[in-house]
Amino acid sequence: MDSPMKFTPHYEQPVSNFIKRSLKGSQEYVDFIPKSHLRIWYNHQTEGYANHYHNALEIIICVENQYVIIANNQTYLLNPGDILIIPPFMLHELRGNLLGSRFIFLIDIDMLRCFQDFKTLDPIFMSPFLCTASSHSEIYQHIYDSLMKMADIYFSHGVFWETSIYVILLNILMNIGRHHYNQLRSENISPTDSRQHEYYTIFANLLNYIDAHYTENLTLEQVADYIGFSKYHFSRLFKQHAHMTFHNYLCHKRIQAAQSLLTANMTLPITDIAFQTGFNNLTSFSRCFNKYANCSPTEYRNKLLSEEISY
Repeated sequence: MDSPMKFTPHYEQPVSNFIKRSLKGSQEYVDFIPKSHLRIWYNHQTEGYANHYHNALEIIICVENQYVIIANNQTYLLNPGDILIIPPFMLHELRGNLLGSRFIFLIDIDMLRCFQDFKTLDPIFMSPFLCTASSHSEIYQHIYDSLMKMADIYFSHGVFWETSIYVILLNILMNIGRHHYNQLRSENISPTDSRQHEYYTIFANLLNYIDAHYTENLTLEQVADYIGFSKYHFSRLFKQHAHMTFHNYLCHKRIQAAQSLLTANMTLPITDIAFQTGFNNLTSFSRCFNKYANCSPTEYRNKLLSEEISY
């Protein structure tokens, strides 16, 4: 990073009627700026945020001292300048510090899913994305500077402030995606630019196909046939680009959808949720859910109902 970060705690919300973050059980109902799709805080509270989730993308930049975040059953210790991106609907806990500060971004990204390229980011954001000066030296400074620009635009609240922020966000996501696929090239997965572009196009179409059909009885053979590859070639290509097997990706995709249904409708029977998300029986659904959420669907729902959280 170019220079030590120095901030004052006087970043005031541009709209005065904002009171606090609110939760029902573990679900946070994000209070975006009225008639907008985002909210940014300069946070220097000493108390932590208990286990919760929301339908917004969360980006945290540690500013002063360290900040501990538990997400996806993994603990992240952020140092000043470190950036953590937490996908929507992922349970996470933020642990406060007696002294410290950080920027917290909550951004609705649902409208971005209409872009074909956006689907290619799904494998990257199956888990929290940690970006530090050492882990992502090629893109870190650009991402950090871009996020600081987003914060400046937000708190100044000038003309076209929201559009300007989303333009910068898209650029950040584009750089993360390009960095990921450039790494694939450096690993000699695709020896030429033309072949790399060909595989990227195939992979993008494939992820869009899975996104449209994951509720059906998709098989490896069916999806391989869709893109005209043998099962072996398809499996190898998919694992190289997604860093996981097709089966694991499909299960993860279905569990994300199931988590959304479990939280959106607390009375919908779990058996119905299993079938609506592409599982043929409750046993396979429960096994897959436990693998990725570390609890059963019933335990997940009960946890959301029982936890009382306030900020």
